[in-house]
Amino acid sequence: MEFLDTARGWLDQAYAFFEPGLIMYAGNGESVNWMPLAIQFGVIALVLALLLRSAGAILIFAIVGVVIHIIVDVVMPMIRGGGMDGFDFGAFAGQFTDMTYLKYIGALAIAYFIGIMILGMIKGILFRGD
Repeated sequence: MEFLDTARGWLDQAYAFFEPGLIMYAGNGESVNWMPLAIQFGVIALVLALLLRSAGAILIFAIVGVVIHIIVDVVMPMIRGGGMDGFDFGAFAGQFTDMTYLKYIGALAIAYFIGIMILGMIKGILFRGD
């Protein structure tokens, strides 16, 4: 069980590194709202895994998943609010120089890579001839 303790230590360090970005952009400032994040991630990853044809495209699909996730993060408040009143392109572009936002994007990239890989394997098992 020593290996599991070592792996848990690595995962805890990785989570501690990405936690500020997750709390800031996928949470309320104090904790991460896992349910909306997981639903949005699950839907996007499932669609991308179904579109995946070869294992060599997993990295490209993970990047596409992150881009789609960011677009949905930006557009969803405008849809709920009923207009483009809250959108400021300068503020949006300025986020890409903020280290916590880059940590959020990094956490998304790792999650999409692993999620699409696992869902792609499940798709490969279920749909053999596809």
